[in-house]
Amino acid sequence: MMSIVKIPDAGGDNITFLEVDGHLYPNAPVDYPVEVAVKGMRDLPIREDDVFVCAYPKCGTHWVWEMVRLLLSGDTETVINKERFMLELTGNDVLEKFPSPRILNTHCLVEQLPRGVFEKKCKIIYILRNPKDMAVSFFHHHKKLTKCYEYHGKWENYFPFLLDGKVDYGSFFTYMKEWAAIGTTHPDLPTLTLVYEDLKEDPLSGIRKLAKFLNAEKSEEFYLQVKELTSFNKMKESKGKFFEEPDGSAIMYRKGEVGDWKNYFTVAQNEIFDRRYKEHMADCEINFRYTLQ
Repeated sequence: MMSIVKIPDAGGDNITFLEVDGHLYPNAPVDYPVEVAVKGMRDLPIREDDVFVCAYPKCGTHWVWEMVRLLLSGDTETVINKERFMLELTGNDVLEKFPSPRILNTHCLVEQLPRGVFEKKCKIIYILRNPKDMAVSFFHHHKKLTKCYEYHGKWENYFPFLLDGKVDYGSFFTYMKEWAAIGTTHPDLPTLTLVYEDLKEDPLSGIRKLAKFLNAEKSEEFYLQVKELTSFNKMKESKGKFFEEPDGSAIMYRKGEVGDWKNYFTVAQNEIFDRRYKEHMADCEINFRYTLQ
């Protein structure tokens, strides 16, 4: 069953989501019925050359997706590609029309991926971002996409709401633990983990890793072109235009910085976050960089 739910933050401001089978999704203004897309996801016919780009929201999914597209196509003429739909927001009949190799992105949990991914051992690119910057970026995402979320709350009330995992795609603690365990739960799946902060600091190194993983190695000149075309400003200029503010500014691309969380987290919030992180992630060792220095 699908239903529209309104969940209040700590200050009583509601955020609107779609709930399908106990999971929350964005109430996105997409052409396809989200319930049908979500329920059909597990049964999507998978091709051996499908590539999956997976990350929790606001961790660089579309940034890396574009790098992958450029590397696999060998084409640096344009960055804009309208067929960048999320797996969970696009129906199987639409996805089946995409030419190979398909680059399919999703924010869903490992076990929500199509069954064929595990049978055909598709390549998966997983992106990690430090959760403090992710939290701030997600706050602005929920505030700015008013047609989806109808949210007008404040950071201090959003913060505990996010920590409790009441947002679309659920708790980021659960998400990170599931994906961190993929080497154990699905050891046969070829998986490359990229770290957002590393990509920001040295995008060329990340692009080379991607090229090698995808068996799509190119010249250093090509990598430099990919770096330029996928720079934050270029992405904001092109892809940002799919979602705009009334004044024409991009919604989906705000700052893309490392360390912006320091402008939002109070000392008390930082202590609360660190304590909750240790409680939830005690058995999962991930060392994040919260600044680039």
